[in-house]
Amino acid sequence: MGRLAQAQSDLVGEPYGGVRSPVELNPAGPELGDAFGMQLSDSLRLQRPVVAYVERSDGLITPSGSAQWLGDEESWPPAVRKLLGKATGRVLDVGAGGGRHGAYLASRSCRVTALDNSPLALEICRQSGIQDCVLGDVGKTADLFRDVEPFQRVLLLGNNVGLLGSAESGTEILRQLHEVTAEDALILAEGRRPVAVTEENHAYVTANRGRGRLPGELLMRIRYQTTATPWFPYLFCDPSELARIAQPAGWEISGVEDFRYPGSPPAAPLLSYTAVLRKSDVSADAQSSA
Repeated sequence: MGRLAQAQSDLVGEPYGGVRSPVELNPAGPELGDAFGMQLSDSLRLQRPVVAYVERSDGLITPSGSAQWLGDEESWPPAVRKLLGKATGRVLDVGAGGGRHGAYLASRSCRVTALDNSPLALEICRQSGIQDCVLGDVGKTADLFRDVEPFQRVLLLGNNVGLLGSAESGTEILRQLHEVTAEDALILAEGRRPVAVTEENHAYVTANRGRGRLPGELLMRIRYQTTATPWFPYLFCDPSELARIAQPAGWEISGVEDFRYPGSPPAAPLLSYTAVLRKSDVSADAQSSA
């Protein structure tokens, strides 16, 4: 057997000469677990960025660095810092991750609750100064917070409009957030438009449209080392699509501001945006006070 064939066989653990390579295939794939939290924890422990990977349901895999989830306010786009200036009172940070936005607001006298489905990420939130950390799913906010004091602000930052998942689930999530927020509540949101210009994205978008879905609906998971999260839906949508998702849940969109993240080429398309969602069924007095 040639050297190349021998090396390939060793990689998959085929026995040669009665000796099996220590590298074994795992036909079940990566172990399910808190891959996202592991990535953030390792980045803090090692004091350097580490890379996880986002795997889309069609097999596309893209790198995802930890710095974007742990950077301080100096690394945030001006549009995000401007949006955070609208935060006050009791704040629900949905998909808090490492808590960078929530910790910033907690240090400025906001009463912040961090919600995430990553136990390791919530531990980082606690270490960053957020006292109220809730382990749970964004689709269960009504059950989690129905019997507590209503929130005045909700954060969907770090492109967490994506956690709405789809048009249908997004309306339901926003309906639940409507239920657990005050009359003058605002949702401070960050979203990202879908991209269809690359060959692999064009095929995915075309398949979505053929199934009656929004172009930017995804099914994905996060992989870090040999661990992966469960598959979950994610949504890239433009402001007009977000408005259509929000309207049946009693929210209206305003204050849309397009922006690029620091380091993006000046000619790069404006894909990211911030927006404010306010309740559409409240009095003018309540809206003006917000």
